Amino acid sequence: MEYSYELVRSKKGVPFKIFIHSVNRLKMHWHSQMEIILVLKGSINIRIGSESYLLKENDLILVNSNEVHNTSKTAEDNILIVLQVNLDHNVHYYPKFNEMIFDCKSFTCNEEEQGKFDAIRRHLAKIFWEINKKREGYQFIVGSEMNLLGSHLINNFEYSFLEDEKVEAIHKNIDRLSSIIKYIDENFEEGVTLQEVADNENLNVYYVSHFIKKNLGISFQEYINNKRLDKAVELLVNTNKTVTEIAFESGFSSTKSLNTLFNKTYNSSPSAYRKEKTNLDDISHTDIEGEKIKSKTYLDVDRTAAFTKLFKYLEMDLEMKEKKTLTLKDFISIDTNQDGIYHNFYWKKLTTFGRAAEGLRKNWQDQLKELQSQIGFEYIRFHGIFSDEMMVYNINDDGSIAYNWSYIDELFDFFKDVNIKPFIELGFMPSEIAKSDETMFWWRANISGPRDIKLWTDLIREFIRHCINRYGLKEVETWYFEVWNEPDLEHVFWIGGEEEYFKFYKETVLAIKSISREMKVGGPSVTYQVIKDGRWFEDFLTYCDRNKVPLDFVSLHIYPEDFSSKQMVQDIMVRAKAGEDILKLTSSWKDMKRIYFDENHTYDTLKSVHSKINQYLPYKPEIHITEWNSSSYGRNFIHDTCFESVFIIRNILKSIDEVNSIGYWTFTDIMEETKAGISQFHGGFGLINKDGLKKPSYFAYYLLSKLGEKIIGQGEEYIVTKNDDDVQILAYNFAYFDELFMNGDTSALTNTERYLVYEDKPPKEVGFNIIGVSGHYKVTRYKLNREHGSPFDEWVKMGAPENLTKEEIQYLKGRANPKISVEYMEIGGEYSDNLYIPVHGVELIILEKQT
Repeated sequence: MEYSYELVRSKKGVPFKIFIHSVNRLKMHWHSQMEIILVLKGSINIRIGSESYLLKENDLILVNSNEVHNTSKTAEDNILIVLQVNLDHNVHYYPKFNEMIFDCKSFTCNEEEQGKFDAIRRHLAKIFWEINKKREGYQFIVGSEMNLLGSHLINNFEYSFLEDEKVEAIHKNIDRLSSIIKYIDENFEEGVTLQEVADNENLNVYYVSHFIKKNLGISFQEYINNKRLDKAVELLVNTNKTVTEIAFESGFSSTKSLNTLFNKTYNSSPSAYRKEKTNLDDISHTDIEGEKIKSKTYLDVDRTAAFTKLFKYLEMDLEMKEKKTLTLKDFISIDTNQDGIYHNFYWKKLTTFGRAAEGLRKNWQDQLKELQSQIGFEYIRFHGIFSDEMMVYNINDDGSIAYNWSYIDELFDFFKDVNIKPFIELGFMPSEIAKSDETMFWWRANISGPRDIKLWTDLIREFIRHCINRYGLKEVETWYFEVWNEPDLEHVFWIGGEEEYFKFYKETVLAIKSISREMKVGGPSVTYQVIKDGRWFEDFLTYCDRNKVPLDFVSLHIYPEDFSSKQMVQDIMVRAKAGEDILKLTSSWKDMKRIYFDENHTYDTLKSVHSKINQYLPYKPEIHITEWNSSSYGRNFIHDTCFESVFIIRNILKSIDEVNSIGYWTFTDIMEETKAGISQFHGGFGLINKDGLKKPSYFAYYLLSKLGEKIIGQGEEYIVTKNDDDVQILAYNFAYFDELFMNGDTSALTNTERYLVYEDKPPKEVGFNIIGVSGHYKVTRYKLNREHGSPFDEWVKMGAPENLTKEEIQYLKGRANPKISVEYMEIGGEYSDNLYIPVHGVELIILEKQT
């Protein structure tokens, strides 16, 4: 039987399957592979031949080749790790291995004998870890582990040999059993009898009865009842038929007999079982090969305790801290005499923050001021320009409208002071003109359209006129106006549907263009899901083209997660709108199963956007990513790690010439979509945490900002630029999420351990030779990695204290900066050197010619 629950399938050259799953009940089956089952969580019943066993947490059993067996759940949930070994491979090393029958059951041995089982547990954990991490040459590692496992079994467990005649008898029995089972399965709904089975096999009925009992471990009637039970379960879950109807349709003599067997097998009544199953989301999970799996997997139960149990055998801390062998050196040779390709630092075009009202706070303003002084972004995008807390829209006692621009002026004046322009998202709706009171976020952003479109367009015109009066027409014509936020997420960020948004967009654009045709207006600020699935985006482009509606730029949001349950997303958003406690929402969001796209998701999405624009528009508007991050979850621990810095650099460099701006969401952790994060390292979106600690993500932009304006070399994980006689070499060592994390398992990601969810890559050596540099140079080196520039890693070294004091914050600010070293030298035509870059690390060398 081929399991339908597998997450990890065997690869070419890997003679086994290893997978983690959660069982409900498996039919009796057999296979030529040896199978080792380890219970990581809960308990199961297992029957091998005529013997039945109860396996509890940490118990282990070996099922020999061609032993008929099945597993079933007890009253508690379970998680198992299963290894199936192709014995033909082992015969190359030990010719008689496929004839050996082992007695390997941990639960039959006392505590003093568990050491030999611990060795097996460690082999399983090591094999699973290596298969998941897929380091270069992992096949050799798992092959070695498999050989060591075989040697361990031979030297530590009792075994017997199958004689040739016994092997022949087993195969004969297997063939006969297969024939019997096939006949029963094809005819049980017609009420097949044991006599009919015997007649079909040309055997005595008593012999057949004994044969079935001996080889299946259950009687003919018990097997029939199990088949009926399978049929009943299928009808319970997939139809609305009554339990009585199901009982008779499944072949039971009465509802009572169905209830009796159901309670015995599932510890539940049929009605309760149906209620439980139909309340679950109908979610298809994706295995590592990309196949859809409808069965229950280990992702549906709590995994943290199970993985803690499994990986304790690996001595993970020691293993992760071992110095790894460097990869083979990459050589980069660049001639600076070439002209190079001009680029416009598009990654400095746009940064973002949560909502307008947050920008009125001193600590927020201090952070933006420092960001601008060190990096210098051109535009800043945010929510809530017209939200109630900005107090723009007011109705006097006589019913007249009074616009109050005070808070907007304060915010925009500060933008001018720090040399940044507004990229204005026109949303959300002031409650005074909203057609409904539906809101989103903790700060209650109204997501409905206006009750009268004229009230909205009057507001827009007055806002534009006020900005022109205050800052000048030429200045305002350099700003961007984005119409709304994610209107494709109906009932989450927009009430009214697709058609209503299209008309809303049209009226908004026309209102702005009526003042100046040079104003830059666009949208629709859609999610990447819309680009990937459905026709919402295409319909919008078609509407703009057919109705001659101006579209100066297209905006979209890109995150790498592919949520397996839109209904669950919807539920969490609705609960957020209702103001539910952040702790409950955080738990729900963290536990929601997410499948991550691959590391090229941002680039691939942009390519798709270009293709759709070319297909549906006769012209090419600008393209802006107005929200972008490694996760859409504002409490994801990965945001605080060094992974984030390399994720940013890799995607930004890969997307050169594909997009006009890419706005990292957000520049600061001072934001309140939900209630403010408590811990200094709560996984907030920001480049800077709430206390002003700059994360590795901040320093990614800091290093990018030091690149030259002309690209003279770019390849896998490096870029070389120049400004006149100065040269900049930036290289990095990128590792993406491992396959467990990409398939939705977050159990290895904890408050203080945040680096076990990535591919396992060694440090990287990069050699380079720069031709065409002569004279006296200042050579500055920057190193950004877990040792230099990561306040989170320094915080862990400190002891991970919560509620940091001012002294502790100041200490981390001093410790967590990229390492800088400076050297002056004479260069006579060529400059050569090596970079040694750890995983999640970045290095930058600047050759600055001195006068």
